[in-house]
Amino acid sequence: MREPFNILVAGVGGQGNLVCGRVLAEAAIQQGLRPVVGDTFGASRRGGSVLTHLRIGTRDWAPLIPQGEVDILLGLEPMEALRAAVEYAGKRTIALVSLTEVPTANVNSGERVYPPLTKVSASLAEHCKQVYMLDAESALLRAGSPRALNSFLLGSLSALTENPLSQDLIRKALYTTLGRDTINVTAFEEGVAALHQ
Repeated sequence: MREPFNILVAGVGGQGNLVCGRVLAEAAIQQGLRPVVGDTFGASRRGGSVLTHLRIGTRDWAPLIPQGEVDILLGLEPMEALRAAVEYAGKRTIALVSLTEVPTANVNSGERVYPPLTKVSASLAEHCKQVYMLDAESALLRAGSPRALNSFLLGSLSALTENPLSQDLIRKALYTTLGRDTINVTAFEEGVAALHQ
């Protein structure tokens, strides 16, 4: 594992960014590593941009990932993932991005149009080494709740071979943080399976 290994979680308020950071930090600790987590918030309300920076290594690092240094970008929302990629992605970045859109107020009012996901994906590919666009919506319907998106993406991240954290430790940290309810367990396993489809 290169040090620090940098994971950036991009989404909007209410999607579970902070929980993702907490789960991954706990898994890193259980693996004998030293995680440093830094969160940055856009609008201070549900729906505003949220970035969670996680830097993993054998010593402490500054909490925010420098530009171009993201190893894995976990995108809970496509446009937020693209915004984060423009600023932080580099030649080694692998992006795991949910196809589930969370339109902003100006999109909902008709003032703006949400870009087609094909364009978002193509733009992400310009900034990242590899992009996985994941259909979380159908998986979360099978799991029983759209609110388990973070569990789904943690499952996908755990299945990524470039991820330095043990899948079992991520799963265990998820259960410790959120409990072993059926929804989160199913969403995590759906995320694991989604990466291999």
